[in-house]
Amino acid sequence: MKNDGDERLLEFIELSRLYDRYGGLLSEKSKKIVESYVIYDMSLGETAAETGLSRQGVRDVLVRSHEKLKKIDEVLRLVEGYNIINEELDKIEKELFSSNESKAKTDLSDKRFTQIKASIEEIRKIIS
Repeated sequence: MKNDGDERLLEFIELSRLYDRYGGLLSEKSKKIVESYVIYDMSLGETAAETGLSRQGVRDVLVRSHEKLKKIDEVLRLVEGYNIINEELDKIEKELFSSNESKAKTDLSDKRFTQIKASIEEIRKIIS
């Protein structure tokens, strides 16, 4: 059973991921408020003081921005796609580099093995 703290943490993580992908689609005011909360870990009160809004006003902008980003993601589905790609990369790494790493290296040349590892890391960088 999830408690309030768990729910808030999951919402924070979701907002962070969505903002990372689609934050550029928010207004400048919304971006500043979401960044204050997500990136700079500022409280609602601190953000309110910085922006001149009330604490409730900051919360409203965060909630609206989160909802907007979720709707964008429902249409574009990029975050879900990136998660699927990461899961598949995990499977490849586990299969290729787990306990059979020495066997994989024997079946592949050292150069090819290194290239595959580098390619996986490059894909992770692109999608993160």
